[in-house]
Amino acid sequence: MLVIGVLFLLLGFLVIFSQKYTIKKVGNERNIEEKTLDQYNNINKYKNLLGIFSIILGIFCIINYIIY
Repeated sequence: MLVIGVLFLLLGFLVIFSQKYTIKKVGNERNIEEKTLDQYNNINKYKNLLGIFSIILGIFCIINYIIY
């Protein structure tokens, strides 16, 4: 259950950060650039909510592992 909780946490953070940032390789360096988001697009809202839900689910899995 601990591993599942950690995976849900990583998945949530990955979804949220992939919505806001992109990694571009320039030569031998990698640059993190911020994306421009369309605030009126519902898909972005759902992806953010999915990331938050995944983080909350991961926290509950870790708490469940600690309690039991």
